[in-house]
Order: sequence, then C-alpha cells, then structure tokens
Amino acid sequence: MQRVLKLFFPGMLLMLMAQSVFADSEQLQKDTRDMLIKKLDTASLVVYKDNQIKTYTEPGLEPLINYLENNDFKGAYVFDRVIGRAAANLYVYGSAKYVYADTISKPAIDILKKNNIKYEAKNITDEIQNKSKTGLCPFEELTKDVSDPNQAYGLIYKKMHPDSAIVYFTPEITSSALVDIYNVLGKSLKGNVAVKVHSGEPGGHNFLQPDFIKPLVQKLNGTIVECNTAYGGRRDTTEKHIKTLQEHGFTKIAKTDIMDSEGQMELPVAGGKQIKVNYVGSHLKNYDSMLVLSHFKGHQMGGFGGALKNLSIGVASSYGKAYIHGAGDTNKIWSCEQDKFLEAMADADKSVMDYMKGNITFINVMSKMSIDCDCNNNPAEPEIADIGILASDDPVALDQACVDLVYNSKDSGKASLIERIESRHGIHTVEAAEAIGVGTRKYKLIEIK
Repeated sequence: MQRVLKLFFPGMLLMLMAQSVFADSEQLQKDTRDMLIKKLDTASLVVYKDNQIKTYTEPGLEPLINYLENNDFKGAYVFDRVIGRAAANLYVYGSAKYVYADTISKPAIDILKKNNIKYEAKNITDEIQNKSKTGLCPFEELTKDVSDPNQAYGLIYKKMHPDSAIVYFTPEITSSALVDIYNVLGKSLKGNVAVKVHSGEPGGHNFLQPDFIKPLVQKLNGTIVECNTAYGGRRDTTEKHIKTLQEHGFTKIAKTDIMDSEGQMELPVAGGKQIKVNYVGSHLKNYDSMLVLSHFKGHQMGGFGGALKNLSIGVASSYGKAYIHGAGDTNKIWSCEQDKFLEAMADADKSVMDYMKGNITFINVMSKMSIDCDCNNNPAEPEIADIGILASDDPVALDQACVDLVYNSKDSGKASLIERIESRHGIHTVEAAEAIGVGTRKYKLIEIK
C-alpha cells in the first residue's frame, strides 16, 4: 500500500493543487492550461502573459535569463520542464504569478511557497541532479546556500556570462537600503574591516553623513579610514584631519584611523601605464578586508569621483596623492597632462586591488551629486536628482554603471554633471582601469526587488 501511494502521490498533488489554483474565473481556464502544458513537448519554457504566449527552446536556465533581460514575470503563468532552486529564485525575482513544472525539486517548492507563488508539478524530486547523476546540477550547487533571489540572479547570470560583472542597484537611499545592498552582494568582509569613506572638507555638506552609514559600518564592526590630503586645508595634517572627523560626527559612530598618520608604504603596480609604485597609508597593513564606500559626484580634476577615485587617491598617503596627480612627478601635481593623471589613478587602483587579494567590495551612493568633489569647502549645489545606491565587487563596472545612469537620467539637471565629466575626460579613468585588468566595463545591472 505504501508503494502505491508513493507512485501516485505526484499525480494526486497535481490534481489537488489544480482545484485550488484555478478555482475562479480570473484564473487560467483548464483547456488553456492543458494547451500550454502540451507546448512543453517541443519547448523548454512557455510564458503566458497579457494573453500572449511566448515559447523558448534554449536549454536549461538560458531562456529564463534571456527573458529577464527585458521583461519580468509579473502576472505571468509560466510552464517549465524542470524547476530547481535556481529557477525558482528567478521566478521569485521576476514576480511570477504561477509556475508549472514537469519536474520540480523540494527546495524549489519551499522557495515558491515562501514567496507565495502558486505552482503545480507532474513530478517531485529531492534535488535536480547533473547530467551524469553524480551530484547536484551546477546551478543548484551555486545557489544552494542562497536565500535572496536578487543574489541568486546575480550568481546565475555571472556563471552564464563570466565576462560580465554584476552591479546591484536600488533607487532607495536609506540606511536600511545600504545594509540590504551590501547583504545582496553575498560577500562577507572578515577580520579587521576598513571602511574607506570621504571625511568631507569642512564647509562642504554633500559627503555621506555618519548617521546614514552608521548601521552598515557597525554591522561590519568596521573602522572608518582616511588619509591626509596633499593640499592645504583642514585635512592636510593628522591633527586637523582627526578634528574634522570629530566635527563631522564620524568618531561618534565607529573607530577612525588616518592611515598615513605614521607614514606610508609602497605597493607595486603590475602593468601600470604611468606609475610603477603606489604610496599608501602604512596602516593599510592592519586591515584584512575593505569596504570602499563612495559618494558618486563630479570632481574638479577627475571629472567624477566614485569607487576608482576613492580607491586610488583616497587610500594614497599625502605624498602618494601628489605622486598620482603628477603621474609619478610630485612637482607636476597641478600641471600634469590630464590623461596621464587619470591613468595614474587607474594604476594606483590596480596596486590596491592586488594587495587586497579579493577581500574588498564597493558601494557607490548617487545622491547630492554636485559637480564638485567633497574635498571642496564650497561646492556647487547639485542640479541632478538623486538616483540610488549601487554595489559590486568590480569598481570599474560600478563606476561605469553610475556614469551610464547619469547619461540615461531623464532629469535635465544632468547637463552640468555630464559637462564636468566630459570636460575632464573623466571616463578615461574607467577605460584605463579596464585596460590594465582592474575590472571590466561590461556589466549586468540588477535592480533589487
């Protein structure tokens, strides 16, 4: 008797669920449903949305990824041959209304139930195995410990497009959104964590505020780090810089460290275009990992400031800043050829990336985007509206995505920021950084749902 129940249970489940899923006139009619199921004889995926049917024949998860490039599953009835946890996460990300599978895994059912997506299945299995039946399907293995569909989408897309970086985006600019986008990255910064921010020149007011970054910094038990400037002002000595950190409220939320307060250390630059060595604050050696938390905005010299500038100029010692600005000649700090300066920044980025050995990640906040840097004590007021928060493990892709969002903004206030970027040839830093292997300009932007 037990054996018979096991053999027929999947069919019984299908019949019972069909009664609840299609209980009213708003749901799909049985003959339509049966016709769509029949299409799986020749198709790998069938999507019924807005009274239109789309069929796909690509294998595996490829049709789902291709569909999500320009669409979502909101309100859709989806019919799939096989649904494991990877596919289930994609359906959750795309907000599917209902899914059917010839075969579905138990973990996939759990994911769909948790997210209130109705489902039916002809067969239920414990797991989706690989083709040789020797273990999990590679995509199931990839997502087996992932609970966030946004992160799952990023991991799946990256595996299918290894030459692209993943950049996550949210239009919400709040402390909780900042924590959320860090969590979606799925990267655990361990040990002694440095949080590289811009402390802001006194008089300026656009820099990331301590109360805004506090929850994330404290989640990481991070130390806010900075280095002294190479020009006069209220951050060019350790004593004055510490006072600025105090006045701006950073010392109230976390430990702070002026990394070049006890000197500098040299980092080699592999394959640099302009410099062969980078001079950074000596305290960098005290940290096991780093979050580069940047305010994306314009910049008087670089065109724009984001992850790449914060990683290069920001981590450089006072002397190192002058060295980068002069492309290896500190006497040319204010007179260096523009592209050489931008390439020197990219070189410095490469040295820090190599030094951190992957224990680093990046977040850009696109708010209060003045054409002027936070190092300006009297910056121009922002003209472009706030856009959101972006995060990636790739600083090149991250900055490229931010620049693209500025250009694609519907806000007419973008004109002044674009003019600042173009007049300084700012995109060349991104070009140079890609050329020497800091990262890639090719990326997939995934909006957090």
